[in-house]
Amino acid sequence: MTEQHNSPIKSFFQLFTRPFVLIANFTRHFLLLLVFMLILWFFIGGTRVTLKDNTALVIAPKGFIVDQYSGDPRSQAIDNIQGRDIPETRLRDILKAIKMAATDEQISALVINPDYMWGAGMANLREIERAVDDFRASSNKPVIAMATNLSQGQYYLASLADEVLMDPQGFIFLQGFGSYRNYFKEGLDKLGVDVHLFKVGEYKSAAEPYVRNDMSQEAKEAGLHFMNDLWETYLNGIANRRELSVETLQEIVDQQAQKLIEKNGSVADMALDNGLVDRIMKKSFMHKRIAEVSSFDDDNNLFRGIAFEDYLQTADDSMLDAQNRIAVVVAEGTIMGGEQHPGTIGGASTSALLQQARLDRSVKAVVLRVNSPGGGVYPSEQIRREVDALKVAGKPVVVSMGNVAASGGYWISMTADAIYADQATITGSIGIYGLLMTYPELFKKLGIHTDGIGTTKWVGAFSPDKELDPEFAELIQSNIEYGYEQFISSVAAARGLSVEMVDRIARGRVWTAKQAHDLGLVDHLGGIQDAINDAVERAGLNDNHSVVWVEEQLTLTEQLLVDFMAKAADYIDFSTSPGLINVHQLLQPYQAELNMLLAQQPGQVLTMAHCFCDLKRLP
Repeated sequence: MTEQHNSPIKSFFQLFTRPFVLIANFTRHFLLLLVFMLILWFFIGGTRVTLKDNTALVIAPKGFIVDQYSGDPRSQAIDNIQGRDIPETRLRDILKAIKMAATDEQISALVINPDYMWGAGMANLREIERAVDDFRASSNKPVIAMATNLSQGQYYLASLADEVLMDPQGFIFLQGFGSYRNYFKEGLDKLGVDVHLFKVGEYKSAAEPYVRNDMSQEAKEAGLHFMNDLWETYLNGIANRRELSVETLQEIVDQQAQKLIEKNGSVADMALDNGLVDRIMKKSFMHKRIAEVSSFDDDNNLFRGIAFEDYLQTADDSMLDAQNRIAVVVAEGTIMGGEQHPGTIGGASTSALLQQARLDRSVKAVVLRVNSPGGGVYPSEQIRREVDALKVAGKPVVVSMGNVAASGGYWISMTADAIYADQATITGSIGIYGLLMTYPELFKKLGIHTDGIGTTKWVGAFSPDKELDPEFAELIQSNIEYGYEQFISSVAAARGLSVEMVDRIARGRVWTAKQAHDLGLVDHLGGIQDAINDAVERAGLNDNHSVVWVEEQLTLTEQLLVDFMAKAADYIDFSTSPGLINVHQLLQPYQAELNMLLAQQPGQVLTMAHCFCDLKRLP
């Protein structure tokens, strides 16, 4: 064995680099210690919400009221950290805060401020209405609304209060319900685009804008039928609280222009004179009024209040039962194929959430919260099969319909053990259609010609640059009719109705849940809490149970990073440019149409169970 000696050059470099190695090791250990201290600070440090006596809980929704935030949760978290207002408020957070406040002795009043709410479906507004009514009945605490400008949805939310305060420069306008869409046939004809529509049911009008220049008579008839029923629900809700008759309220709506002239153009005076609001006050006086039922804060001449988002941080969920749980899975948005982020229903991703609930031994029953106008046929069927798999596994499934659960939204609901819906829920639209676009005339205009060969007459049948073969069109129509028969047969089997009966009430026709309940398409009229209570009973659980929302989550590493960034953001001013047009708000009315068109793949017919009947887009 020979003894090895370092060369002088090697020894020199070892001696030269040793300090750098020591510095690197020290830096590494220092960073690890710093990370440990930050994690420890996360668990025991940071800003905590403190609640004082005589505090008013403030319900001030921002953006649209939804069942779950839409989009990638990672992007949502970053937006939240940087102080960008997410243009959505979760319904469950509002309901939970109101329920907590009813038994909280430090909360003395409930304040509703709808100024920053962009829109909400009638069913979601009525969920809040039930929560406010329970709060008032169980706590005997006052409910006051303060508002500047009131759109139709904002006014319904404000009207839930015992007292409505309005700014003297405020505005209110009630316009009723309706549906106006753009129709593209003439424009598509000019471009040389041929749209081929295959459908069953004279009321299935979702794709009409691509083949007509106006609304069909059947669509007008069916639309007015359910919208008048919805409008009656709206008027009844306000009339009962404002101690007006429905006839008087309808007269106020019809004669808004004349009544405004009589008050010299003052909307606030017109609203006060007709009993729509209780007091006209500038904001400073509103704060003084609310301080009478709460108190003034310590720093400003404002009432002492806490935003419901902050108030939720005071909740103690440590005593919740972790072994007997009711899982709530949200299906909100257009139904699309594959993996989709929240806000859009993915055939694969939503099925995976239901499967997660099925495999979780602590979950004893599932509530499927559906807020969808439908979408793709196959992804709808994927989700429905997972509902059946839950039932086979011995776990009851109860559906709670939100603002809309129509077409594909009804498809994924129909085989549940029970279906609950608010009387203002829009449902039905049982039917499917196929859409195929070709543009041979456009190619001719451009001087582009198509020619070739094939081994059968079907080669190139889907080619958009060729005219649609009549025999191929018959093939597609036959398949659409088969899909419709499958749909109504499944509804008949699930609902205990004859196929003939389902066909009469289907054919793409839209109903309110109140109408659908009379027709046998819905089991019970009620909200999400009614559905949860039903699931608890079916699972044989007592009061000692908990509710868990199963949805896409951040990983532990991502959550730790986000929480650290959030705490760091307390010391950083992430300012956003004021006055910018919100693109989300501008595009929201057209999102469903864009999603539908983007779903079409080359070489296939866009087969949809979809209904453009969600009235949330109305102000």
